[in-house]
Amino acid sequence: AKLIDYGKYKYNEKIKARMRIGLFCGCFDPIHLGHIRAAEACRSSAGLERVLFVPASDKYGKAGLSMQSGLHRLAMCRLALNNCEGFDVCPFELESPDAPYTSETAAYVQGLYPGAELYLCLGEDAARYAMRWSCFEELKSGVRFLVIERGGAGKEVVKALSFAGAIASEVPLEPDGVSSTAVRRKLARGEDYIPELDSSVYRYIREKSLYV
Repeated sequence: AKLIDYGKYKYNEKIKARMRIGLFCGCFDPIHLGHIRAAEACRSSAGLERVLFVPASDKYGKAGLSMQSGLHRLAMCRLALNNCEGFDVCPFELESPDAPYTSETAAYVQGLYPGAELYLCLGEDAARYAMRWSCFEELKSGVRFLVIERGGAGKEVVKALSFAGAIASEVPLEPDGVSSTAVRRKLARGEDYIPELDSSVYRYIREKSLYV
């Protein structure tokens, strides 16, 4: 049986040579079914054997907006992925004393899985700016980029990443209009049924009085 524990937890599992592992980093504020659908598309497209969802550090400020605490976002991720075979949660960035670069997260996971091939799963918009990241040069030598097409420009972003020296491929995904922002608005309005959320995540949010 596997025992997964990042930092406080340990892997007790035979590591498969050249295992393909996806890193899906994000705020997950909250995690919704659109996230899982995107991860499934990446897994199918690249033949990933595992996808690790990596909630962003509390120190990460997206556009200056506040997020729910890492403890809540981590708990919601675990609930949402509880029955998703091959999908796990990695709390590395939440447990780091500083907000780590994505390259540091990749290096950490590489240490857990020596010899594995790492794939960074990015939405089209995030991938477009990846080349501006201060860690891009280091990152491109350690991961392959999976660009999740959302706005029809996936091929252009893949071409730009490839031109910059990265290994990148496009992951086609039909847009579903699901976003964390829209989910938060529905929660704030007190809607009783939100199909974009796993039922266990919805119950957790209501029990903890989040997003009100």
